[in-house]
Amino acid sequence: MRTAALVLTALLLAACGQDAPEPASAPSVTTSPTPDPNGWAFAIGKNSVELAWMTETMPGASPLRLVCARGSGIMVEAATLTPIASEERLSIGAGDEPLALVAVAAETPRGPVIRATGAADEVFLAALEAGGPIAVSYGAQHYGPLASPGEAMRRAFADTCRKLNAGTPV
Repeated sequence: MRTAALVLTALLLAACGQDAPEPASAPSVTTSPTPDPNGWAFAIGKNSVELAWMTETMPGASPLRLVCARGSGIMVEAATLTPIASEERLSIGAGDEPLALVAVAAETPRGPVIRATGAADEVFLAALEAGGPIAVSYGAQHYGPLASPGEAMRRAFADTCRKLNAGTPV
């Protein structure tokens, strides 16, 4: 019996001295965060306010611009859409609220665009301010949906556009 106790004590002491096996770990992967090059840019001037979707694939240009100018309503420029001779309407949607605009093909220093203009509709501005994806459609062509601009940009664009179209100085 004494021998069994000594053997048991020796086994316990040996077990205590051994390190527990390390659990297998996942291989280490070094990653650095890559910022999303796509996003909204905002600009405000004395007579206009602008939201522009910027992408890595079109550096220095914007595939989609939304401009509100004093007394001129809203203008949308879509650089990724191909002109269609028989198409005269471009729709832009903020969330579930579309705004139909009169569209024409235009040439700019940045290249050809579809330029659409119309009234600064309060229902559209409220939908833009509320958030939700933004998309445009022109004939059978679509661009988006794009993530909504940040809350501060949406609010500043909508408020400034309302003031500009009411003739109030910014």
